[in-house]
Amino acid sequence: MSTRLPFWATIFTVAGVIVLCGLGTWQVQRLSWKNDIIAGLNAAYDNPQSQAIDIAAFTPGSYAYGRISGVFLPDKAILLGPKTKKDKIGYDLIVPVKQNGTAVFVNMGWTASKLEDLPIHHLQNKKVWFEGLARTPRWNSFTPENDPEKNLWYKPDLNEIAAAKNLKNPAPFILYAERASHKFDASFPNNERWMPANNHLQYTVFWFTMALALCAIYVLRFIRKS
Repeated sequence: MSTRLPFWATIFTVAGVIVLCGLGTWQVQRLSWKNDIIAGLNAAYDNPQSQAIDIAAFTPGSYAYGRISGVFLPDKAILLGPKTKKDKIGYDLIVPVKQNGTAVFVNMGWTASKLEDLPIHHLQNKKVWFEGLARTPRWNSFTPENDPEKNLWYKPDLNEIAAAKNLKNPAPFILYAERASHKFDASFPNNERWMPANNHLQYTVFWFTMALALCAIYVLRFIRKS
């Protein structure tokens, strides 16, 4: 006796399985991509080089580890945040460095001090270098809008910051400094080594599990019942 399967239920089930497997496959590709990034970052952290970062070759969303050098501009520094550290409210200190006509924003780390109290102003217009990880800044839709007139900065919109500080040609990344040419004091730079979140394996398992669950529901509901 032949089994007649419901047409629309079959169509929707097949389409659902295709979509879910497609999402799972996409996460497998993302997992491989993220693993390559993490491996590259680990290699850079384990074997730090003093080579200059190629600003022109940097693409948004990528990462680079190395050195930038140029003229230090603490008079155009900002405090980005707020950001909590060890139950204390503070900010990330962002200072631009002018390198061959490009404004490179350097994150020197967390501070709870006011800009005018920081040990950076004695190096105004001095030649400096910083080494660390360059990465594209990000923020979400819940981040408040910046208020340049009050010098209040919540999101690292580099073009907006550059315009407010009268800086031309901002680099497309922030350098999270780990080492510097000068000793500011014991607190700078103080960035911790960063790694991107990698949850793609869990997402892969989830989407393929959903595909299997959909198949099981279809079999139990229509084929086994018949």
